[in-house]
Amino acid sequence: MIISRVFFLSLSVSVAIIAPEESKEEKTEEKPKLPYCKHVDPYKDLAAWHKVNNNGCNSTSNVEKMDEEEKERKSWGEKKFAFDMVASDKIGPKRDVGIKAHELCAKQEYDAKFSVSIVVIFHNEALSVILRMIQGIFDRTPADQLKQIVIFDDASEVECKIHEKIAENDCRYAKIAGWDESKLTIKRQEYRLGLIKAKVRASRLATAEVIIFFDSHCEVTDNWLAPLLQPIKEDPKSVVLPIVDMIHPVTFEYSVAMISKGGFDWGLNFKWDYLPWSHFDEPENNVKPFKSPAMSGGLLAVKRDYFKELGEYDEGMEIWGAENIEFSLRIKDQKVVIEVWMCGGRVLVAPCSRIGHVFRMWRPYKGKAGMDTNLYNSVRVAETWLGEYKDKYYKTRANSKGMDFGDIGDRMELKENLKNVFDSDARICNGSLRMSIPNFFPRLTMNCRPMNT
Repeated sequence: MIISRVFFLSLSVSVAIIAPEESKEEKTEEKPKLPYCKHVDPYKDLAAWHKVNNNGCNSTSNVEKMDEEEKERKSWGEKKFAFDMVASDKIGPKRDVGIKAHELCAKQEYDAKFSVSIVVIFHNEALSVILRMIQGIFDRTPADQLKQIVIFDDASEVECKIHEKIAENDCRYAKIAGWDESKLTIKRQEYRLGLIKAKVRASRLATAEVIIFFDSHCEVTDNWLAPLLQPIKEDPKSVVLPIVDMIHPVTFEYSVAMISKGGFDWGLNFKWDYLPWSHFDEPENNVKPFKSPAMSGGLLAVKRDYFKELGEYDEGMEIWGAENIEFSLRIKDQKVVIEVWMCGGRVLVAPCSRIGHVFRMWRPYKGKAGMDTNLYNSVRVAETWLGEYKDKYYKTRANSKGMDFGDIGDRMELKENLKNVFDSDARICNGSLRMSIPNFFPRLTMNCRPMNT
């Protein structure tokens, strides 16, 4: 799951509020309003929905124009998915959002030809959203490189079960759309694992050279794949991230996001770190991949064997939260001589790869009863990887002191094994942040502030 860009919705609201009134002296002629799109429900008629094309009509929901059935579907979708499912339905299975990457990206040459397995994990997802995502992947990914799409349903509720509609019955959408079904791997988990464990299990179904993790509510743009693979060809111990653009949860409008790194504080909370405008004064910085201290978690590309070598994700974690920080801390830019991030690799952001992501209005999933899973998981990260700096974590998140964090024996063993592997490969993996923080992640100061508990 991608960490929410909170400003997105607030910015949209602010723009609406502060828009200046139209000058009475400079009235402009109003454009004719588009007709309201008819709603075709994919849950009821996949063949009819396959023909939906919203060109020439307005897909944004208007309650005043909805009949009772459409209102009911809208309400159900918002409750289950925290976005306007009906607006998504009206877009249909295909849309071209246009070229979103910088114009200089078109001049870049890429020759990485890895096969890829795209791994999608979900618990309760809107049918039109995931079908449009899969259709976009087939349409915009070189067929000779797309080996597999893994669709892993982590025990969605009965009324949200969609795996059979995708590829497992006679009326399946894969057949209607003419997809190459040999490239689809569908797995339905009958009991809830949670996002982190589900990612591990789903990744083990992958067979290609490179795994690309997706959230289940994304849309790829043209030439999204090549910029992710090129840094992996240059250094196989790379984890490469796209720029995550924003799809509005109400209108489903696609908006280009500001380019940013990922970071975190001593409470192990993920932070977006936006690059200054001056960074892009140099033309090559608009296309050149750059290092990032952390990843948001939902979208990334990594060699399958390297992902396994690094120990996958921590299966002792619960449901959701902090797995992205934990994985980031096991990766170190080998060109930084002092020990940090910590085991022989690098995290890069590829600005020429852009993928849209629906930022939900809230998190609609149930967690584990009586547990703050993000806090629980963060304690596991601190105890395993922060070493001498874990006191800074506890000063920041004092409410986690004395908290049970389960058995981390296997993660401590992993840390020791990684140390031995990379030491023998002349790459340092001592499992300590040491004093390289000013060199690699200067925004993570040596000071810490308590969080509100």
